[in-house]
Amino acid sequence: MATFIPPDLWDLLGALIVSTISGVVSISRRVIHGQQASLLWVVSEFFSAILCGYLMYSAYPFIHDDVPKWFTMPVAIAVAAHIGGRVFQEIESNFCKYIPLFDRRKS
Repeated sequence: MATFIPPDLWDLLGALIVSTISGVVSISRRVIHGQQASLLWVVSEFFSAILCGYLMYSAYPFIHDDVPKWFTMPVAIAVAAHIGGRVFQEIESNFCKYIPLFDRRKS
């Protein structure tokens, strides 16, 4: 008896796998370059990669006709997942720089 898994579920699982791999690559690169790893930082990197990857997975059908042929869904998800972590860090840095109320880091 074969179980039937809908194609949308396979697509979603693929998006989550690509996003997770992007998170692992990002975290590994930063640890190799000397950043101290903490559980909170690792979890936030993974979640930001998965969130941005999922958002691209949801948006890709709408932009599909406007992007080059080589920019397939897995490529789009990987790019979004990788850039997503950087964007969240930049937003946090700007909030802390321009609005001191948000800066809770130890001096």
